[in-house]
Amino acid sequence: MSKGHQILLSAALLSLSATAYAAGGWTNNVAPTKIEIVRSQGFMILGDYGDPGATPCATSSGIWVLIEHSQYKELLSTALTAVTGQLKLQAYVHSCTAIGWHGGDWNTLSNSGAIYISR
Repeated sequence: MSKGHQILLSAALLSLSATAYAAGGWTNNVAPTKIEIVRSQGFMILGDYGDPGATPCATSSGIWVLIEHSQYKELLSTALTAVTGQLKLQAYVHSCTAIGWHGGDWNTLSNSGAIYISR
């Protein structure tokens, strides 16, 4: 393979990997059933959120938010408001995270994601 073909192939593969990360999907719009705050790791919003399709996670009954998320406090406040006010949440997720202590991999709200709260 020529040097030019190698560069073209590398650029194409890089483009595909960036596209795969950027792909995401919306969860179901449902009221959370429970919030689990996990020792200095993050929190889990439990509910029938489903699998958004673009990120086929093994477990579809929750949304994981890492403590390192840039809007961690705001998202925790939003999730707690949804539980206490019996409001619905819908998230745009890009990936799954394997959580050993919880079993399986879960929808993960990244810094590139979004979350809505509604009645």
